[in-house]
Amino acid sequence: MNAIKTIGWGLYLTCSWTWCIGMFLPVILMHRYGWLGFFVFSIPNVIGCAVFGYIVRTPERSRALVEKYKTAMSLFAIVTIAFHVFFIAMIALVYLNDYYFLISLWLPLHIVLISACLAFLPTKVWPILAAFLWVFSVVAGLSFLPFNEVPQGNLPWQDAVWLLPITTFGFLLCPYLDPTFHRAMQCSPSKHSFGVFGVTFIVMICITTAYVEIAPPGVSTTMITFGTLLGLHLLLQSIFTISVHMKEGIRIEKGKRKVAFIAILVFACLIAVVIAHRLGVVSPSGNWLSHWQEDYLRFFVFYGLVFPGLVATFMFTGRSFTPLRVWLLVFVALLSLPLLEAGYIGDQAWLSILPVVVLLTWAFADRPKSFS
Repeated sequence: MNAIKTIGWGLYLTCSWTWCIGMFLPVILMHRYGWLGFFVFSIPNVIGCAVFGYIVRTPERSRALVEKYKTAMSLFAIVTIAFHVFFIAMIALVYLNDYYFLISLWLPLHIVLISACLAFLPTKVWPILAAFLWVFSVVAGLSFLPFNEVPQGNLPWQDAVWLLPITTFGFLLCPYLDPTFHRAMQCSPSKHSFGVFGVTFIVMICITTAYVEIAPPGVSTTMITFGTLLGLHLLLQSIFTISVHMKEGIRIEKGKRKVAFIAILVFACLIAVVIAHRLGVVSPSGNWLSHWQEDYLRFFVFYGLVFPGLVATFMFTGRSFTPLRVWLLVFVALLSLPLLEAGYIGDQAWLSILPVVVLLTWAFADRPKSFS
């Protein structure tokens, strides 16, 4: 029975982490760098998340981390949910622009409401739901094959190598602020659920390679079927991720902080919808990614800089959230924004290394000698 529960929580981790990054960032990276882009994304992602369970090791240690860093974890949940709202709105703009206002504006907000209702489901139900969802996504993924070929990439391979440090920095450290990872650590009978995650998540991101060349669907029966399955895959995985992050974000807050969490979450979701619509109606051109992928990539300032920076400079060092240290991190983040803009979106990928160097230098220099 414990083995089944371990697998269930491993699948819970897989579905909570299969979100609008794993379902779409590989598409952008493979268009830019071919298979090298996929490996730059997948290797640090899988390793960083899988080793979480073997580093934290015990439910007691996880509870202590949640208690000490619950504010940062709540922020992680809020940003992750808002990122999904943006992603769903933009997908609606690309594929459903005939129903622009009705779908792209109201669909993400209705999905948030549905997810909020699902968040009240008992904790023990989620590994079961994850198992069914994972199987569905695998079946859908098999139906995609061999639909597309991975492109050769249109940017120099050296740029992908320059992005590797910040990609690794983000994927190695972000899991420690993900409240769903701590939920699995506290509820699973074994830390090996994170090993299960490592295997099953590889399957999920490999599914992404099957639709890397997908364009706005036509009217053929094959494309309609493909688009329906792909849409369900994106939709159901997004609903699962939103629900569990909402559930865990509310769970770790107490008293009036729960109300504040919900209020900030609603505001963040509204801002995400506004960002998604700031470019107006998307025209159905061949290069459909160019309309909105830049705003999508800008969200990675959180996952490549802010959240891993919090882990490196506070959790890694064991330091408290004093005003001075928080404002210093904010200052570093603001100075890093132009570098990340040039690295992620411009043609100076090497500049993305500099914020990582600064934060890691700060973390190692500030780490107490007695800290273990």
